[in-house]
Amino acid sequence: MTMSNIATELGISKRTLYEVFRDKEELLYECISSHMKKSEQEIAARHQKENVIDTLMYIYTKQLRSATEVNSSVYHDLKKYHATIFEKIEARQQEAYQGFAPFLIKGIEQGLIRKEIHVEILVWLLKVQFKALMDDEYVPIDTFSADEFIQAIILNFIRGIATTTGNERVDQLIEKQKNEILK
Repeated sequence: MTMSNIATELGISKRTLYEVFRDKEELLYECISSHMKKSEQEIAARHQKENVIDTLMYIYTKQLRSATEVNSSVYHDLKKYHATIFEKIEARQQEAYQGFAPFLIKGIEQGLIRKEIHVEILVWLLKVQFKALMDDEYVPIDTFSADEFIQAIILNFIRGIATTTGNERVDQLIEKQKNEILK
């Protein structure tokens, strides 16, 4: 995809596009950054209103949707052809993981996450699993789809850390999702 193609698709001149963005690299980063910021804001807003399990299940659903909408080669192409952008995205994701420990602690306080979990280790494990998901050396993308991996990572993670009450809420939300799909 060239800047000319993008300008044509947007119905603007290439000159206008270059007035706003220095190059395709900057445009690509700004698009991804904007998407990430919007997602972070949605999650933060839900976190303020909902319990931790509801927010985790929202993240789960959002990640599954993203896996089906975004071709897995996008991550590999970013890493290969736009290493600087890939590194910036990884740094931003690391920042997001830093906020995950207090989130889990809140879940413990709500009685939805087991008290005996080691929060820092779980955050690290989740981070490593998602990092491996973006590396085709570890993930046989020709055998399993990205959404199958995401489902296994997130749903097993939630079920593993949740109390009985938390898992009951997970079951309710999964049932609700199934009913909404059938409508």
